[in-house]
Amino acid sequence: MRWIHRAETEPVGELQRRVWSQAFQDSNIDLRAISLNVRGGVHVDYTDYMEHPIPLVSDRLLEVLTLYQPRLKRRAAVLTDRERMTQEIYWAIHPPELANVLSPHTKRRIDGSLEQIVLRREMVEVPLFQLVDLRETVMIVNLALAESILRRDITGVRLVKLEQELTA
Repeated sequence: MRWIHRAETEPVGELQRRVWSQAFQDSNIDLRAISLNVRGGVHVDYTDYMEHPIPLVSDRLLEVLTLYQPRLKRRAAVLTDRERMTQEIYWAIHPPELANVLSPHTKRRIDGSLEQIVLRREMVEVPLFQLVDLRETVMIVNLALAESILRRDITGVRLVKLEQELTA
């Protein structure tokens, strides 16, 4: 939240995001690098994690994520700043999507977006995953991975403690 001059890409349509997402699902599709243009400005900070238009991570963050999730699906992404004539290499990631991990105690807003996430107690232990069929991108990391990210002073990541159902 404190990054004022965070690098932002030019808008990407929903159809293009779906094509990229489908490419991660289809193992036989050519996974050439994704090309994105960065909006120019006086100063641009390239953080280790960018959520939009798709989850993008730096080499530093990818190294940490693959320690915990070696089979993490990823694809190179080239961020081009035409104004400065520079390019940065990032990685578009696609963590496994898990369904049925939200507790009935999860609170939603009127528009269907998540207000408060409560995880089921008996969910599968996966270090990194994303929630299925949501309006927003929500990635969930386990405590060990979160602590590893914090120890390395990774930038651009916002970690929020989630609740789990109480056992009956």
